[in-house]
Amino acid sequence: MKLRGSIDEIRFRNDENGYTIAVLDIEGDPVIAVGTFPPVTEGEDVEVIGDYVVHPKFGRQFKATDVKRVMPSTLDGIVRYLGSGLIKGIGPRTALMLTATFGNDTLNVIEHHPNRLTVIRGISANKAMAIHEAYLQNKKMQDAVMYLQAQDIPLGTALKIYRFYGEDTESIVAQNPYKLIEDIDGIGFLTADRIAAKQGIPKDSPFRMRAGLMHELAATGEEGNTFLPREELVSLTAELLKCEKEGIDGEIDSLIIDGKLKRVELDGVEAIYHRAVFQAERGASAGLIKLVCEADRINYDTENDIKEFERVHKVALHEHQKEAVRTAVQNGVSVITGGPGTGKTTVIKCIIDITEKLGISSMLMAPTGRAAKRLSESTGRDATTIHRALMKDVGQMDYRSALTPLKCGAVIVDEVSMVDVFLLNMLVRRLASGTRLILVGDKDQLPSVGAGNVLADVIASGIIPVVMLTHIYRQSEESLIASNAHAVNEGKMPNISCKDKDFFFIKAKTQEQIADTIVDMASRRIPKYLKVEPNKLQVLCPIKNGVCGTIAMNRRLQEVINPSGKEIKFGDVIYRVGDKVMHISNNYQLEWVRYEPYYERGEGVFNGDTGIISDVNVETGEINVMLDDGRAVVYPADVRNQLMPAYAVTVHKSQGSEYVGVIMPITGGSPMILTRNLLYTAITRAKKFVALIGDEYFLKRMIDNNYIAKRYSGMKTFLTEFYGDNNLLYGEV
Repeated sequence: MKLRGSIDEIRFRNDENGYTIAVLDIEGDPVIAVGTFPPVTEGEDVEVIGDYVVHPKFGRQFKATDVKRVMPSTLDGIVRYLGSGLIKGIGPRTALMLTATFGNDTLNVIEHHPNRLTVIRGISANKAMAIHEAYLQNKKMQDAVMYLQAQDIPLGTALKIYRFYGEDTESIVAQNPYKLIEDIDGIGFLTADRIAAKQGIPKDSPFRMRAGLMHELAATGEEGNTFLPREELVSLTAELLKCEKEGIDGEIDSLIIDGKLKRVELDGVEAIYHRAVFQAERGASAGLIKLVCEADRINYDTENDIKEFERVHKVALHEHQKEAVRTAVQNGVSVITGGPGTGKTTVIKCIIDITEKLGISSMLMAPTGRAAKRLSESTGRDATTIHRALMKDVGQMDYRSALTPLKCGAVIVDEVSMVDVFLLNMLVRRLASGTRLILVGDKDQLPSVGAGNVLADVIASGIIPVVMLTHIYRQSEESLIASNAHAVNEGKMPNISCKDKDFFFIKAKTQEQIADTIVDMASRRIPKYLKVEPNKLQVLCPIKNGVCGTIAMNRRLQEVINPSGKEIKFGDVIYRVGDKVMHISNNYQLEWVRYEPYYERGEGVFNGDTGIISDVNVETGEINVMLDDGRAVVYPADVRNQLMPAYAVTVHKSQGSEYVGVIMPITGGSPMILTRNLLYTAITRAKKFVALIGDEYFLKRMIDNNYIAKRYSGMKTFLTEFYGDNNLLYGEV
């Protein structure tokens, strides 16, 4: 339905995303219209497309899906438009004088014949030109936004583009829409490519080939690679663009010359990096070797201190644990790795005790808020996320380039398998000479979601001392979780025959049966059995799509666990007060407030942070979330895509977290996804209960499938290179 009328009143306006509540005069009848409006003012004419809806609180409204400004055509509309203050130099009184003099031709005079404005008392030649310029500026903005909307760009994004490019908007988009990918958050290659096609830009345009190359490198980074072999990059880009390889290959050299890409020979492979990824991986490698080489080796006998620790804490450390403690205390960088129940936490406690006796202060860190909270609870010491630790001493500045050393002598990082090259590089840049870095994790878990193969490469380099904990402590007659996790890791079937333990396998054949069982288990049976709220449990899915994927399971679980309440809907996703949600990207600018145990403000919400929706604003689209660590965050409408339902999450997203209970579907699917270490990672997330739902045949297939996707990474080579020639450490990285 299309309506045209003038804006009588603007009741609400969010200038960030354009969300507006306006009263329109439609042929004398008032109509409340809501939606995303371009910059508008009272008195303007607009054309709106949409439908009438009945809001439960505010009644009948016109929900606009498309809004276009139309210059006012009546004298009254022109007076209100000019008198609104939108045009600098014109107020209500001047607007009346202008329309009294020029009538319906007023806007035409301002735009094309500004010298005629001087007939009005009080308007000099200079003021007439100023009014003319202000009017043109406003009109250019309107034209640019309308032009962008004609390219099928949503209004909110169009406003963002105009705020960035200003008067150059149309020329930039017409000449090279691929520039939007670099400059405008939320615009990717496919969107830019669609705009380019409408502009008639040829498929073999250098702009398009360069954008395609950068897109493929970014996409492979999301798969964990830090680079691609040149031939593979060319082939993937040619397939994406449907272009000849020769031209694409030539554009790689142009991008290298421009400094956007970096070419490196790695073990006979011509590796092509995005420059930022190259700097992060090489910088992280250099930082580690500097810590190795510059640390003052402590020839300190830890034996008596370990005995004292054992006496005080009434524990007996295994020889591997003692070796891990000695190695951490005596070396600049060390790695401690082991599966569940092998005593990693006990080792961390002992290391802290001994380093403090030596006058070495320590900091405990983890990649995610949940992992940091768990580390704090298990050690009884303060622990923080790596991101927050890096921001602590540098305030609101960009900590990614900050070099102020952290005030500590030892840093212990737990769940290091989750750390990517960017995060490791940021950390090592902040560690002073002599600082000990102890990396703790499970080498058999899934690698980081981000780019790099940090833990595996560090271990494989053979340069940094590694201690592997293999003796299982956390295994009792009451629990099967640890022993079954180790069985899976060794390629053996877990014990699924005990019906009165904490590890269950429930048979279900079809996808629908599996999904039905999961909903019942997660919402009713397990919460009742464990006497916990459903939100304390976590459904972990191998994939996002399908009947048993996270998207479908989140919808079903929401319907049962949190079926009603105040809500807003964006696309296919409903955000409802009380919903369990997860932040799915790093946002360094998103503000938060903590009220307890003390008042604190800050910026930065990061991938994997979880919480509960505390409120939603139907009018503005804002979502209020209370994160699990006590921080309150308000999500504006333009960043709500960073927040997703979390009743069910992928196994990858669960890394670093620990849940009271874990429920996982066991189904058929791609052998590249349904692997042994994915199952192992899921099981090791559980504290008190594991329920696997599905077909035993597919369970065995997962355990037998030891496929580990190859990641292209250069850290192992860089570590070896830097260690072999220390002079490189002080050169360009």
